[in-house]
Amino acid sequence: MTPELGLASLRRINRRAELWEDVGGPLVFLPAMKIVHNGETVVVDGLLSPRNHSSYTTRLFLSRPFPNRGQNWTVHQIMGREWHAMSFNEVPATLPWTDILANHLGPLQ
Repeated sequence: MTPELGLASLRRINRRAELWEDVGGPLVFLPAMKIVHNGETVVVDGLLSPRNHSSYTTRLFLSRPFPNRGQNWTVHQIMGREWHAMSFNEVPATLPWTDILANHLGPLQ
């Protein structure tokens, strides 16, 4: 999937999604993303890496951690900002970007 097509599909979920270029490939900034956590809706910024990042097949970074969900949360400095990511691997980069996002959000519910 090209970055342009991936971004277009994610904009159906978050109209403000932005494509960011980083060393190694594209990232997608997902501002004010509404996610379900412990049965409640929480608003966080997200940064989706639909490609290999920090030894993971794909990654989802969030503006805050959810330590009671997921495991082994780590802090990363990306594009001048602090991001949090749980240890969740093996979401294939070959999936549509919306599916990559959905897979990474699953453990937070």
